[in-house]
Amino acid sequence: MSDIFISYASTDKDRAERLAKAFSDHGWSVWWDRQIPPGKSFDEVIEHALNSTRCVIVLWSKDSVSSRWVKTEAAEAAARGVLVPALLDNVQIPLEFKRIEAANLVDWEGKSPHSEFDQLLKTISDLLAD
Repeated sequence: MSDIFISYASTDKDRAERLAKAFSDHGWSVWWDRQIPPGKSFDEVIEHALNSTRCVIVLWSKDSVSSRWVKTEAAEAAARGVLVPALLDNVQIPLEFKRIEAANLVDWEGKSPHSEFDQLLKTISDLLAD
């Protein structure tokens, strides 16, 4: 089981990796789909990781807002009460997720201090402490 699952569009791989590293640097275990072993079913591995993680960070970007995979992962996380969204681009979040406040990381460059990123870290920490 991982502490954090990162959901993102494949075009945002570099930004997802930067966040994964930042979360790992805080001592949290992070799962993102670069860890699917050869010979395993993509959707089964993702479903298992998604259902066993303690926190799901959904990265909303110009590409992810139209991704069926990202929206499905976000819906599963929301149903479990572990969804923590973050904006990578100035986009309209899909309607079903607009009520959940998102961290604005549009101008985050991978470092602290950054008020929105620091608040995201606190939110994750609080969620993982439960």
